[in-house]
Amino acid sequence: MDLAELKAKKKALRLTTNEIAYRAELPYGTVSKVFTGETKNPSYATIEKIEKVIDEEAARVRLEAYTRALAEYMASHPGEKVDQEEFEREYRKKHNLSDDLIPFAKGDDKSIFQGNLALHTKNFRTADDLKKYGEDKRYELINGKIIFNETPKLSHQRMCRMLGKIIDRFIEENDGDCEVFDNGFNVRLDEDDYTLVIPDVFVVCDKSKLSEDALWGAPDWVIEIISESTRDYDYKEKMLKYMSSGVREYWIVDYKKGRIVVYKNQEILEAQIHGINDKIPVGIYGEKLEIDFGKIMKELI
Repeated sequence: MDLAELKAKKKALRLTTNEIAYRAELPYGTVSKVFTGETKNPSYATIEKIEKVIDEEAARVRLEAYTRALAEYMASHPGEKVDQEEFEREYRKKHNLSDDLIPFAKGDDKSIFQGNLALHTKNFRTADDLKKYGEDKRYELINGKIIFNETPKLSHQRMCRMLGKIIDRFIEENDGDCEVFDNGFNVRLDEDDYTLVIPDVFVVCDKSKLSEDALWGAPDWVIEIISESTRDYDYKEKMLKYMSSGVREYWIVDYKKGRIVVYKNQEILEAQIHGINDKIPVGIYGEKLEIDFGKIMKELI
């Protein structure tokens, strides 16, 4: 399987780089560099592990699609005896499927496991679909689901700018290699077409992930400032997505609750909760940088 085919299957299965790395028991950076093309000649062992994960996931999804269709068919024919072999023949004909065995399927019962069963992608949106809504930063995408964000209010935009200045000054004074973004920039977390987020503020230290249009992969540090239209997403879907994609530190600034919630090192169950006026140390910088939110709040008033 060449790189183009690996990318195509990864995209179709909506597998994240982080998920593949975890299942293949490989470092995240190793897998990311394979898919971005940074590693020109990856080892055979690495490619073999990645292929195995992708093939196993494809087999699981194909079988899941088939069994779901069979269950729906049986539910729609209550009290009738269902001929599974006949159903499968019709299923294959309907989806233009071959008679090849599903990879990794156990046993020789072809009436159950036979065939290249179809992927279930109905109702999933891609980054290209967002273009239909215009070039507007109010739209994001997580796992194929479109998120509508209200236009940021004045205090929201001012806090983004202030945080960006504080972080940029620290990076410059310490000759750092990282870069901060605070004015809306696309982040393709999973390096695919199904997730596109625009964090309020984020820091990336591996600049090879940057292209003219987007950051491809996970930032090191993300700050989201809560708005009512995205409260649930910031605390739930986005938090889980950021942590599972390799973000090292995620801060949620919540005006209404008067708190700042900090997640670190993918530990989703170990949130640190700070007051809205606290000084908060930054983990990715070994706590050498502190953000004084009390000072920021005074300047915002």
